[in-house]
Amino acid sequence: MAHRLLEIFIRGVVERFLPKEAVSQGVVLIVEDERVSRKALATLLASSGYPTETVESAEEALDVVREGEPPEVALIDLDLPGMNGVELISRLARTQPSVKPILITAADRERLDPVLRRYGVTHIRKPIEFDHLLHILQSDGSPQSVQ
Repeated sequence: MAHRLLEIFIRGVVERFLPKEAVSQGVVLIVEDERVSRKALATLLASSGYPTETVESAEEALDVVREGEPPEVALIDLDLPGMNGVELISRLARTQPSVKPILITAADRERLDPVLRRYGVTHIRKPIEFDHLLHILQSDGSPQSVQ
């Protein structure tokens, strides 16, 4: 029941603030272990014209990328069960360099800075501000930081 109410709320926000005719974009793979967050992101992005695919682990993400057409973008949670988001980004860089990773995290700067220095990926902090995420998805692909 709570998830259904969340979907109704999200649809209402999207209908009120986003254009009625969204432009179709490349597939966004959402790698997020928290079910509600994963579903909310998928709903908002789909309502904005982005086809999405969702998984709850890095291992599932690698399976999706191996078995089908690679996504244009992968939204990757840092703290995933099993293989973490950093390991997934590293593997994608080696096997699917065309996939643009965007790290989503609530981690503090002390923990995040070494990751950003090493991989130079775009990141966005939780809780995600959806308009900032859309800006990143529409950008030229250079690494960005969104607080």
